[in-house]
Amino acid sequence: MSAIMRFLLLLTFVLILAAGCSSPPPTLTPEAGGESTPPTNAPDPDELREILGDQNAEYALYSGDVLHITVQGHPELTVERKIPPSGKIPLYGLDTADENGNPKVAVIAAAGRHLPELEKDLTGLYSRIVNPPYVTLTVVEYAPKVIYVAGAVAGPKDYRLPDERRISLVQALTMAGWFTSDAAKDRVRVMRVDPKTGRRLNLPPIDVTEILSAGGGGLDILLQPGDTITVDSTESLSVFVFGHVERPGEYSWSQGLTLTRLITLAGGFKTFAKMTNIRVLRSGAKSEGDAYVVDLKAVLDGEAPDHKLEPGDRIWVDERFI
Repeated sequence: MSAIMRFLLLLTFVLILAAGCSSPPPTLTPEAGGESTPPTNAPDPDELREILGDQNAEYALYSGDVLHITVQGHPELTVERKIPPSGKIPLYGLDTADENGNPKVAVIAAAGRHLPELEKDLTGLYSRIVNPPYVTLTVVEYAPKVIYVAGAVAGPKDYRLPDERRISLVQALTMAGWFTSDAAKDRVRVMRVDPKTGRRLNLPPIDVTEILSAGGGGLDILLQPGDTITVDSTESLSVFVFGHVERPGEYSWSQGLTLTRLITLAGGFKTFAKMTNIRVLRSGAKSEGDAYVVDLKAVLDGEAPDHKLEPGDRIWVDERFI
C-alpha cells in the first residue's frame, strides 16, 4: 500500500472519531404504553386513592348499624351488637387479660368494613374457643345515613342514602334536582369523613360535564355516608354551613359576615350541637388539618372575638355526645 493510501485511510478514521465525539447524546423518549411524567397540576395518586377510599359498590358497615353474630351450635355466643361511634364492637366470651392480669373484653373493628371481610376475621377469633367455628354475620338494622348537597342545585339539603347500596355523585346530584342555571359544573367538590379515622378529606374539584361526556366510565365516584357535595356558583359569593344547625345549606356572603351571624341565619344550633368545636374550612382546603377551630360559646360569652368569614368558607357544627 502506498504512502498516499495509508494517509487517506488514517484521515478518514480521524474524521469518523471527531464526528462521534461532537454529536449530541440521544434523546430518550418513553416507549409506547410506557409511563411519562404526569402534569405538575395533577393530584398526587396516593393522596387521591386515600381520599376516594374503596370504590367497591359493596356495602361498608357504618356506626349505628346493628349486627347479628351467629356461631352455629353455640347459642351462648350468638349476640346482636350495635356499632358504636368508636367503630369497634365487643365480643364477650373471648375475654383476655391485660399485663396486670385484669380481665379485658375483646373488641374488633367493624365500621368501614365489608361483611365477608369481618365474618372471616370473626371466624378466626372464635377458633380460639370453638373448633371449627361456623360464623355468620348479618345486618338486622341499618343506621340512618345521609349525604349533604349544597350550593348551586335545585334542592340543597341533606339526603338519606339507601340502606344496602351506595350511590354515585351523578345520582346524588339527580336526587338534589340537578344543577341550577348558574352552577359551575366543572367545580363540584366532595368532602369525605373517613369512617375508620374520622378525618375529613377533600377531593380535587370534579368536572361533572366530563363524567357525562365519558358515559360515567370510571369517573363517577361512589359516595359514602357523611359526604358533603358542594356545587360552586358562577355568579354569587357564598358560604356553607353543615351539621347540627336548624337550616344547613348555602348562604350569601357579604363583607363583614361573621360566624355568629351565619349561625343565626341558619336558624341557630340544634339541641346537641357542639358549640365549643366549630370547624371552618377555607375554600381550597384539602383536609381537616387545614381547618381552624372556633369556640363559639366563648364568643357568645364575650370571652373571644367573633370570626369574619370569607367567600367559599365551609362551616361544620358537630354533635356533642352526652
